[in-house]
Amino acid sequence: MDQHPVTLQRLLEICQPPSTREKVLQNAQYLCRERPVRYAKRVKLFQRLPYIVNINPHINSAYQVYYQNFEESKQFPMVKSLSDEHKFIKMLARQSKSLKDIMPQIARGFYECRRYFGNDDRCRFLDQLIKMRIGLRLITSQHLALYDQFQAFSNGDSEHSREGNRYQGIVDNQLWLANSVQVCAQGVQAMCDMSFGDSPSFTIDGQTDIVFRYIPSHLDYMLTELLKNAFHASLKMAENTQSEIPPVLITISKGDGKVAVRIRDRGGGIPSRIHNRVFDYSFTTFGRNSTDGPREETPDATDGTTSMANQNMVSGLGFGLPMTKIYAEYFGGTLNIISLEGYGCDVFLELPSIKVDRTPTIQI
Repeated sequence: MDQHPVTLQRLLEICQPPSTREKVLQNAQYLCRERPVRYAKRVKLFQRLPYIVNINPHINSAYQVYYQNFEESKQFPMVKSLSDEHKFIKMLARQSKSLKDIMPQIARGFYECRRYFGNDDRCRFLDQLIKMRIGLRLITSQHLALYDQFQAFSNGDSEHSREGNRYQGIVDNQLWLANSVQVCAQGVQAMCDMSFGDSPSFTIDGQTDIVFRYIPSHLDYMLTELLKNAFHASLKMAENTQSEIPPVLITISKGDGKVAVRIRDRGGGIPSRIHNRVFDYSFTTFGRNSTDGPREETPDATDGTTSMANQNMVSGLGFGLPMTKIYAEYFGGTLNIISLEGYGCDVFLELPSIKVDRTPTIQI
């Protein structure tokens, strides 16, 4: 069976009002056909791993979850009624829960198997897996949002209807960038305070009134990962130099159909000898200042999930930057790092406003 991607236009149209019974059932039927195919591709991806990697307990456990979800999705009958749809929604929620902590398992497994699996092969596998993960989550989350809209419309929820003018499913048509930056930075400050007893201050400047069209959960994940690196480096620099914690400066700007966030820290920069490795999996920039260079972390350092609620550790397994890069590039954005060794880093995150006319070829 072949995968049938949806275009960005189709993804947005799914949750375009009105949310009707016919639209809900039609999209559920698409997912009934599509999800088993996408799970099958993940299962095959795992099956092509070297035997010694696949028998690792963490990798094998992740494989079993994907295989069980594939079997359940394949055997689920076609949705033909709202009663069927209710059961289908329960299955989607159950499978989503089963995958919640899958990336930490995979991260630990690959860390333990790093000597048996080359870096290029590991990056290729993880890039494919994460892109598949993003695609499946997008079409699933959009359907769950469509179902919620339909339920609200059926129940006469006028408040939900007003919100529907702002949101197209999981896409926020009026996402206030500075507010997202503020919330994520405060969240990372709380992580630092909890883990280290202190945290850097931060300033947000530039075009702070920018609103654009994007997926809030994706934006929050990327900002949180990048801010974790900057805050941690600032703390380590203060510790190593016995000085005040240098502040982090966050600048926001807007160009032609794109927004940009620059995160500037004075955490010592990245040593030039390993600068080209910062986007390698299982390699982390934590502790990257000149007296305590980057290192590969122990498996117990993080949980590494894509949920902000689970991003509660400030140091990690090195999945943060490469995963952030994939998220940024998924809709045509970019992530770049400029390091001044011995001083600090400028991280540039550039994201397009999600618009069909600007990204017509994107398929999910």
